[in-house]
Amino acid sequence: MTGLHRLTFQQLLYLQALVEERHVTRAAERMHIGQPAMSAALARMREVFRDVLLVKTSTGMEPTPRALELVGRIREMTDLLEGRGFADEQFDPAASPARWRVMASDGISRVVLPELMAVATREAPRMRFTVHPGDPRRLSEYLRDGDFDLALAFVRTPPSELRQMTLYPQRLVCIACADHPEVQGSLSLAQFTAADHARWGAPPVVHATMEVLVDEALEALGQARKVALLLSSLTLLPGVVAKSKLLAVVPDHLAMQSRETLPIQVLPLPFDVPPVHVSMTWHERMQHDPGHKWLRDTLRDIGHGLSARTL
Repeated sequence: MTGLHRLTFQQLLYLQALVEERHVTRAAERMHIGQPAMSAALARMREVFRDVLLVKTSTGMEPTPRALELVGRIREMTDLLEGRGFADEQFDPAASPARWRVMASDGISRVVLPELMAVATREAPRMRFTVHPGDPRRLSEYLRDGDFDLALAFVRTPPSELRQMTLYPQRLVCIACADHPEVQGSLSLAQFTAADHARWGAPPVVHATMEVLVDEALEALGQARKVALLLSSLTLLPGVVAKSKLLAVVPDHLAMQSRETLPIQVLPLPFDVPPVHVSMTWHERMQHDPGHKWLRDTLRDIGHGLSARTL
């Protein structure tokens, strides 16, 4: 390709950031360069590869098939340079520079990340992590294409082509402020449906599966929530509830953590909702990667500790 020899590997990493972020400014921030420099790099790569690479749409920038193909090869080169994907009986996490892309919501991240990073700081200080939410409906695609190396999520229908294990059990509960005038120590279905609610699921959240379960369970009873506040962050719900008369449905681990510092009460839901156990999911191609195995084993141990905690 004309001019290809003048591209650096760093510029190829810029293309990867652009494709993964779908936004020039966010890609520039991720790579610690200015937006003009990122725009210039994109213009240069469009010239070299003779492809527009990213197309502006109403929701951001969408990569072309050529861009997706290139980023797949860039990830392969990165894995090769970092020694990932090769069996190594002498794998040393302390010396590994592996970079992991983990899909997790803010609620799961709040529960898991402090302990994961404590272990990584002690045992694998050179590893780097990027954690952000994705659309659980695209889980198989994300892991297949390498957008994420691992997913921590409640997976309602596990894809058969992926490997999966339960990380820790989780159920949904209702939270209310400690001095709620109508709710004290117990909660009826009539009280639940009469109250105003704060709910998780505002954009950019693409699909709040646990909230869908709640709405489906209520719909089966001919009921619905009165949503007064819709939020994009699950972890904001306890703070809002503590200062208002709103109710909210949250995972029990988040409720337990929040009850330690906020004046809230934690109540069983007055109707049946399936459990929302958090699973660890990965693609078959990562099964024998020694670094990935270390990451899975570390998370498994963290999950065992979380499983021992009860509400």
